[in-house]
Amino acid sequence: MDINEWRIRIDELNDELMSLLNKRATYAAEIGKIKKQKGLPVFDEGREQSVLNLVAEKAAKAGGPLSPESFQNIFRVIMEETRKVEE
Repeated sequence: MDINEWRIRIDELNDELMSLLNKRATYAAEIGKIKKQKGLPVFDEGREQSVLNLVAEKAAKAGGPLSPESFQNIFRVIMEETRKVEE
């Protein structure tokens, strides 16, 4: 396979990732509504740390070129951006 074919595959994955991230943000917006109704803060440090720990565990078990720390960094940004739609 040549470089262009690999790039096409990456572009397809990017489309899938964008769709999944938008779906995740939609769920987060619904959670934000519930939090607002219950007077809860948008930021839940315990929950976010739990997600980061779980992501690291799963990444370590799965193996692959990305480290658990890399996945934690990615998810940290995802959660930060998603929090914006919860407000």
